Amino acid sequence: MKKLLALALSFIILLAIPLSVSAAEATTPTGIPLSEIGKHIDEIIATYMHEFTPGIAIAVVHDGKTIFSRGYGYADAGRQLPIDPATAVFEFGSVGKLFVWTSVMQLAEQGLLDLDSDIHNYLPEDLVRQFNFSYSFTMRDLLNHSAGFGEFNFNMIQDAEAVVNQTTLREGLLATQPRQIYVPGTAKAYSNFGSALAAYIVGYLSGFDTFADYERINILKPLGMINTRNQPDWFGDSEFMQTKARGHFPNAHGGFNQVFWWYSPIYPAGTIKGTAEDLAQFAIALMPPQHEASPLFSSRDTLDLMLSPSYSNPRVFRGTHHGFLTYDGIYLGIGHSGGTTGFNSNFVIIPSQSFGVITLTNAAGGGRLSEEILDLLIGNSRDTEVPLSENLPYAASVAGTFVSLRRNQGNMMESTDSLLFGTHVQINALDENTITFTRGSEVITYRQTDPYVFRVVSADNYLARNTARNMYKISFVTENGQPIRMSTSFVDDFTIQTFNQSTLATLINMALYFISMLFFLIMPIIIFVKFLRRKEKEVHRFSCLSNGLMLCGTLFTINVIILSIQSFTAMQLITTAIVTPHIWINYILLALSFILFVVSLALLKKDRITKKRKAFHFTTAIILAALVLVMQNLNYFVIM
Repeated sequence: MKKLLALALSFIILLAIPLSVSAAEATTPTGIPLSEIGKHIDEIIATYMHEFTPGIAIAVVHDGKTIFSRGYGYADAGRQLPIDPATAVFEFGSVGKLFVWTSVMQLAEQGLLDLDSDIHNYLPEDLVRQFNFSYSFTMRDLLNHSAGFGEFNFNMIQDAEAVVNQTTLREGLLATQPRQIYVPGTAKAYSNFGSALAAYIVGYLSGFDTFADYERINILKPLGMINTRNQPDWFGDSEFMQTKARGHFPNAHGGFNQVFWWYSPIYPAGTIKGTAEDLAQFAIALMPPQHEASPLFSSRDTLDLMLSPSYSNPRVFRGTHHGFLTYDGIYLGIGHSGGTTGFNSNFVIIPSQSFGVITLTNAAGGGRLSEEILDLLIGNSRDTEVPLSENLPYAASVAGTFVSLRRNQGNMMESTDSLLFGTHVQINALDENTITFTRGSEVITYRQTDPYVFRVVSADNYLARNTARNMYKISFVTENGQPIRMSTSFVDDFTIQTFNQSTLATLINMALYFISMLFFLIMPIIIFVKFLRRKEKEVHRFSCLSNGLMLCGTLFTINVIILSIQSFTAMQLITTAIVTPHIWINYILLALSFILFVVSLALLKKDRITKKRKAFHFTTAIILAALVLVMQNLNYFVIM
């Protein structure tokens, strides 16, 4: 009997061992037991949330299930409405691009498009003529954000509550088309326009009236994402919008102010709204059990292809995983982040671990809190020692100032980019193998692991850590020992700064601008006061022309000041409708100034003109010419 009991006990112990091992393996990629996720997240929320966002919804998935779902704080800071991750609707922002790329791969699986065919094959002929692209490109280029597009910030965003009628996606694309500023396939620059163009092609090829119709029928509905809708479906739907969290922006008093809801004429780039638990269903569908198909595709092979790198050159051009971006972690993560006016989102899956994290916040600075949660659950490689290759070039050989290819070029927002939006990056060498990446307040340290390839080792603040999460590797292309381009593991490449893009050139332009502005604002007052004091009121023809030239300069200056104020005030809401009238006024005043100056030259020998008057006249002409040159450099004559 004792032997039987001992045998039974041994058998029970043997059965319990695999169970205990299995339980030990049920952890996050960072080693936290899944049962303790809530406790650790609660601690982070208690420490940081009040600084960054009034609310956050978090969902965590593992092995095909949502294992954690919780809301913290308020969907509306003013009314203090609590967040339910199953029903509180957030703006996903650019996380919605993942639905675009999924739909592209669905059509590729069906044979409706080839990723490597010329994009012109998939667009209506009349639309091709209207776009008139400078370079040809492919759907793979759109997936990799490598179709050559820079930025064009006009007409991109509107206040959803102020919009009366929706525009079609086609109209939106024509209103927001940027210039192609590099040869497709040679570099990459994140492009909202390119993503929306891909979505238009999906709708066009599949025969749906809108991309939103395709997305709803082929992605949202099959996954049960009943609380997620894109712009054509939520626009004007007051019942759905009542469940929406309000966006916020930190104020100077430590609180949060509400901001407008985001509407965009190129809506597939980031206007979709939904819940954290809906996004969890999308994450689960992307990580089915091994060898099983996803509900999104007919074949498991299509899913595996989509989640694999879509460009093969690992040194110069890392590209994406068919539109999915890479995240630095203990294991490689893929997904996307998103940011709209007053919202921030992160969607990260780690297929090798069948693990995913979704964070949705309703404040512009919420990404800093999300970064803490991602560090907790998926970790990062900043503390990992990476073996170095031998005979590495000196880090100082890549030092310099670089400018992001995600920039406005050839329009009046080009100078604003460099002043406000951090398109310029300074690379400095710390020692023979270490460099710093400095952009505004961000300082990230990288160490060289292979020739001209650098891996992140530290980031000094939250903004820098957010950048380093995606930009965890950078590499340099050199010619004749000099760096010409910096490529990153994110969809953002940089070219070496030219003189016209430099701070010195900007300062020269600004100095000439302010000197000209002061001259044309002050001198008319002086001339008018002198005229009133004169006893003899007769004015010579030359003086009239000279004063007319001065008046043109003054009007030109006032017009430029108004345009600059409107542009900076509107900022994200800037439209070509705001800019175009002022630019036409610039052309009219320039033409009138030229006519006045030419006619005045014909009167130089006919009218009796003092040397003082001649000197003043030519000074006016020179300063006006300098102002026009500055405005030309700043693209204040470009309507594009």
